[in-house]
Amino acid sequence: MSDWKLYDYRPIKSIIDEFGECPRPEHPRPDRLRKNWLNLNGVWEFEFDPEEKGSFEKSFECKIVVPFCPESVLSGVYDEDFHTYCWYAREFDIPENLRSGRLLLHFGAVDHECEVWLNGKHLGAHIGGYDSFSFDISDCIRPVGNRLVVKVHDDPSESKQRGKQAQDRYPRGCRYMRTTGIWQTVWLESVGSTYIKSWVITNDIHSGEVKICAALDGPGNGFTLKATASLEGKEIVHTSAKADDKTELTLTIPNHKLWSPDCPNLYDLSLSLISSDGKEIDSVDTYFGFRNTFAKDGKIYLNDKVFFMVSALDQGYYPDGLYTSPTDDALRADVEWAKKYGLNHVRKHQIIAEPRFYYWCDKLGITVWEEMPDWGTDPDFVTDADLYLREWTDCMKRDVNHPCIIGWVPKNEQSKWEDDQANAVKDRFYDATKFLDPTRLVITNSGYCHAKTDIVDLHIRPLAGEDWPMWFERFWKSIDETGDFQAYENIPTYCKGYKCKGEPFVISETGNWWIRGIEHLGKWAECGTGPAENLEDYMALYKKFFLEIFSEPRCAGFSFVQLYDVEGEVNGYLTYDRKVKVDPEFIADVHFQGLKIRKSFE
Repeated sequence: MSDWKLYDYRPIKSIIDEFGECPRPEHPRPDRLRKNWLNLNGVWEFEFDPEEKGSFEKSFECKIVVPFCPESVLSGVYDEDFHTYCWYAREFDIPENLRSGRLLLHFGAVDHECEVWLNGKHLGAHIGGYDSFSFDISDCIRPVGNRLVVKVHDDPSESKQRGKQAQDRYPRGCRYMRTTGIWQTVWLESVGSTYIKSWVITNDIHSGEVKICAALDGPGNGFTLKATASLEGKEIVHTSAKADDKTELTLTIPNHKLWSPDCPNLYDLSLSLISSDGKEIDSVDTYFGFRNTFAKDGKIYLNDKVFFMVSALDQGYYPDGLYTSPTDDALRADVEWAKKYGLNHVRKHQIIAEPRFYYWCDKLGITVWEEMPDWGTDPDFVTDADLYLREWTDCMKRDVNHPCIIGWVPKNEQSKWEDDQANAVKDRFYDATKFLDPTRLVITNSGYCHAKTDIVDLHIRPLAGEDWPMWFERFWKSIDETGDFQAYENIPTYCKGYKCKGEPFVISETGNWWIRGIEHLGKWAECGTGPAENLEDYMALYKKFFLEIFSEPRCAGFSFVQLYDVEGEVNGYLTYDRKVKVDPEFIADVHFQGLKIRKSFE
């Protein structure tokens, strides 16, 4: 093993012995669950193709464990070098329950560009490492002996959405190991000849009214769309309507219960498509929660109550799987850790998480800002704005029904503030995001240099020798007198031509301390602020630092950096492999004391 790698190489047999023939076997979309599906994770053929001489017609000599990327130890490849092109292939048969109706092939995510063939037919191509995509394979599938081939292109030197993935061979600081190729589940799904392709669920927390706007795909007419809501296995209400390309249904839930981090009540929803002769030709199960969110008078509201955001950064990395959680239990555990530390929110940073992460946030009760991984793109977003916006809005469409998501963040820390064209692009992203989903808050450019935005946030700490009361005094004095504040040298809070309009103010990255003497996973140089000399100093600093933030009446929340370490960025409550560094009870008690202070302001 090199000094760089975290682990010894693991043979594929040892990975399969631990995780089974089909790692990550659970359904990848509990928010759109059909009973007839097939998980294609497992051992695939694999090959790097440095000279781009490969072909979909050949076999590949190496093996890889899907859905883990080749840079990860759990892939069985564990090659951290640069590989611009690679190939995947696997053969599979179709079980009886998938041999009627139409068959869809789904990819959770493939980084960054790919082409796909099935049984020699070119199904199509996709660009974007974070959004899901699918193909209708009904006309080229066989009962047995199918061969699926995927070609991937991922060049770290290109301008593209890569998030925290390092362009250098050896990651350092807050740039981490790369993820190439398939990194989420691949699966087949059987649907009706006409099927329920997508839907958007909105609700009114006052009336208990639920609206479902569904889109169909396929031929024919005379269909009826039926919706049935239930709670804890008991049917509550159902309704139906004549179905067409866009169908709207309305349900009213009596004595409805709200969703919140304290009480994450979820209702099950079954959608069925019925033909004119009364036969069910398609059905899908999903869920929803009653909650609203909005900004008013400098405050964030959840369910019409002031919501002070107590948050930490969650970057979605795992030491053995990188972008891919080794198990569904590990995804759930991250949400449970956030709850144990007294958080009501996580800022999912520079990654679009797999749907099961948002499912666990829905299920266990924690709110989320979903943020597009924009690092690596053209800094003014002018040249690639269309492609970027397409991927961003596709990610939104995938996740729009998760009640846990209360904010959309299309950009992060883009510092051009004097460029009119770049600022117009920011506004375009705000308008497109708000048009697609007017029910949530939009933080157009998290960190500073805000144009149109519903929340103004800063990634900041007080200067040396200054505490939060002094910093807040400077900040509000500048905001009240000029409508702006100089966050850093040549980096203002607002872009040229924009001023504060009373938006809620959130400190969405702060703290960042690491602790001297605590052993960290890996051999990276420690990255963080500080350090605190020992755990006792850290705990005293944390309490003072954050109780002062809680005590500022005009602040609407904070996000600490971070929930767990990632590689050399060792400023988490937990280590990279999720071992406790800082006592959850202590941190949760600080947050509890702080929320008591906030109550006194109401």
